[in-house]
Amino acid sequence: MNATRVIALSSAVGAVIAATLFLTGCSPAATPTAGPSEAPTSAFQHIHELVPDASDGTLLIATHEGLYRLTIGSGGATAAAGPIGGLDFDPMGFTLANGITYASGHPGPTTPATFGSPNLGLITSTDVGETWSNVSLTGQVDFHGLTVTTSGEGDPRVFGYDASEGRVKRSLDGGVTWSAGAALSARDMLAVNDQLYATTAEGLAISDDDGDTFTIDLDAPGLYLIAGDGDGTLAGIDTSGTIWTRPAGQDWVHGHTVEGTPQALAVAGARLYVADDRGIAYTDDSGATWVVLKVHK
Repeated sequence: MNATRVIALSSAVGAVIAATLFLTGCSPAATPTAGPSEAPTSAFQHIHELVPDASDGTLLIATHEGLYRLTIGSGGATAAAGPIGGLDFDPMGFTLANGITYASGHPGPTTPATFGSPNLGLITSTDVGETWSNVSLTGQVDFHGLTVTTSGEGDPRVFGYDASEGRVKRSLDGGVTWSAGAALSARDMLAVNDQLYATTAEGLAISDDDGDTFTIDLDAPGLYLIAGDGDGTLAGIDTSGTIWTRPAGQDWVHGHTVEGTPQALAVAGARLYVADDRGIAYTDDSGATWVVLKVHK
């Protein structure tokens, strides 16, 4: 059984973590680095999320300038399409679940006023970003992290990290209505089946009650980013830039390192996608070898 420790981050400790760990905007924050940095090959100013689309094998990129779709060819050659729908909103939080894309963030210079201002609240799309619908909290909330679980019966459960309040918020009806969860400062969140994971300065925090309370997993590495896929595999990057993987029901195993500052991480089977100082790269062997994508808009 994994060792755990109750976490409470609503006071001064939480404020310190918020200042030092959570990426509260599009400006750089103190983040792990590992190895020499190379000139970035990415055409994007900042990447918030990497999300594989299993329906066609492409990679969705939530960027400061909008949402893009990458079609990856041989040797790392990559065609980038976007911004999808011609929309330049800034999806600070973005995820895909059961064919529905969920996003939050800020409008861009030419984003239609119907999206909401100064914050988008929760918006969803059934055509992978071509068109969007306002769901809730329009103009009110900018979730810096979004994660969705569709396990069991009933509506999807949506979890958002509200950085302005330093609190997890949850919706048990697909994002229509919301309630407050635990106060904590998290860099990344992931919902898998009946558990919610959050990376914090104190360690990997886990909730078994829809974000009401969290405990620290003392057996887990101190992760900065966390990601997962449908078969229960988890992956993460710790504060030194080391990659960790945990197949369903097994222990964490460390791999190799990323280069420089990691911005986003995604899992697709044995493949890990990382946005770091090189741009966007993928590895099929936990970082022993890499393919750096040559991305051109």
